[in-house]
Amino acid sequence: MSNISGGTQRPRRSQQTRLTEKLAPETKPRQPAMRQPKGRSQRLIEEEARRSAPPKTRGTPTGKRPSAPKRKTTRKPRKGRKKRSSTFLWLLVMLISLTGTAGLLLLAAPQMLGMELAGLPTLAFVNGSIIRYDAERIANFNEAVALVNTDRIFPGVTIDGINVGGMTRADAESALGQGGVDNSSVNLHVVADAYTYDITGYDVPLYRNVSEMAAVAYAAGRGNTTALRGSGRTPLSERVATIRAMQQSPVTLQTQITYDRDAVRKIAENIAADVTCTPVNATVESFDPATKQFSFNSDISGAYLDANSVYQTLTGVLDMGNYTASLRLQSDTVLADVTKSQIVGKFGRISTYTTKTTSNSNRNTNIDLSCQAINGYKVAPGDTFSFNQATGQRTAAKGYKEATAISGGQSVPEVGGGVCQTSSTLFNAVARANLEIVYRSPHAWPSSYVQKGMDATVNWPNLDFKFKNDTEWPIYIVANYSKQKCTVEIYGMLLPDGVSIDLESTVTRTIDPPSDTKYVQNTKLAAGTQETTIKKRTGYVVETYQIWYQNGKEVDRKLLCTSTYKAYQETVEYN
Repeated sequence: MSNISGGTQRPRRSQQTRLTEKLAPETKPRQPAMRQPKGRSQRLIEEEARRSAPPKTRGTPTGKRPSAPKRKTTRKPRKGRKKRSSTFLWLLVMLISLTGTAGLLLLAAPQMLGMELAGLPTLAFVNGSIIRYDAERIANFNEAVALVNTDRIFPGVTIDGINVGGMTRADAESALGQGGVDNSSVNLHVVADAYTYDITGYDVPLYRNVSEMAAVAYAAGRGNTTALRGSGRTPLSERVATIRAMQQSPVTLQTQITYDRDAVRKIAENIAADVTCTPVNATVESFDPATKQFSFNSDISGAYLDANSVYQTLTGVLDMGNYTASLRLQSDTVLADVTKSQIVGKFGRISTYTTKTTSNSNRNTNIDLSCQAINGYKVAPGDTFSFNQATGQRTAAKGYKEATAISGGQSVPEVGGGVCQTSSTLFNAVARANLEIVYRSPHAWPSSYVQKGMDATVNWPNLDFKFKNDTEWPIYIVANYSKQKCTVEIYGMLLPDGVSIDLESTVTRTIDPPSDTKYVQNTKLAAGTQETTIKKRTGYVVETYQIWYQNGKEVDRKLLCTSTYKAYQETVEYN
């Protein structure tokens, strides 16, 4: 296309433009001023003055009085109006002439530029320029754009022998249908460890990949080939050539029988979940306090079957069209973290402690009964042992006898008196087994059967002794009374090799009682008699430590508890 616009010479002003500039200063005609009406007498006087006025002369004779000046009026002469009307007529004639000249120039312009009138339809005004274009090429371009931008499959594509050119993807899927699929042909037999599975076409439906092939057919001819430099797009002409070539060399596609892969994955996950099991560690089955022997449950190995591996195996045979295969899946063995062989030699007696009793038979009976109540008691990992809960209330119905006990700072007879020696012996054994002490109280004054700071008093239902099994294994209590000796042993997972624990107490403060005796009248006593109810006792503050030994050598020292024993003033009751 050639540019036929004018050159860059300075444009000349037309005659019409010059005429317009010449007439531009012309202003609108002034409106005559409004005159005030005059009265009749005034008009007569003016008329008389005009009659008597002397004729006009060029000059004023010397000595003569000059005549009055002529009165001005606002009325314009008529000849001015005639002049304006003629100007407008002349302007109208010029305008008609210029219009005719412009029309002639427009008709003659193509010939002046070497062009014929027949070429006018192929001209276009673009960006201030007149350009020539090829109508046939434009038509071809529009046809190519319409061909490329269609939402239908290009001509020359067949699927399963069906011409789908000119169809939408949905139309192509409808034309192909889902015929030729037989779900009854699917019958996979799978064995995984002790589990058996029969997978049918109901579990994994078959279907023809019509949708996938319709998408492939639609994509035919739409891929990029030789991209324009820097644009990443295939030129339009090359796309058109590709589309038209498909009509000469058709694209032939075939659907395939496929299956629901999501259903296969779900089946694989279910099989893996059935077969996979966590291993079971070896555990303590039981403990016999009589023989002091443990029984153990054996460890059980686990199994692991990878769901993705099962999926790959199933899809592998289905992809080959083998719908009646028999498969055997093997899981991986997972060993237990703790085996029976590992723990058999690591269980036994962790600690033991023995205290001597008195010769008081009632008191020894109570100690024996309380030992029987806690003997063989199992404390599971994380559980808390309660002495009061284990023995229950010490009553005569259970065989407990009346013996001396401490109450209110006095030694008084009480059913179950003496069981504090059992709880104190248990406390010493538990502390040496490194178990967590939850609740413990000292007596009102130090006991004779243990060192200061190593006793643990109990009294139903308020005062109790509690400890927690803070290990990962069960703890068993073995308690026994024999020949004026109370012995408590703790069995479970042993401390590390060469490690042992002992207790040591230190008096940090001594509390002196009042030196005088306190007398209290008691009318229930026989007249003239008296009785010492509270003995004079010194008080103490005691710290008890756990001493850790490694092969007999002290390696650590930890504060276990602090005990305070009150000082008591001697009290005598009289009457």
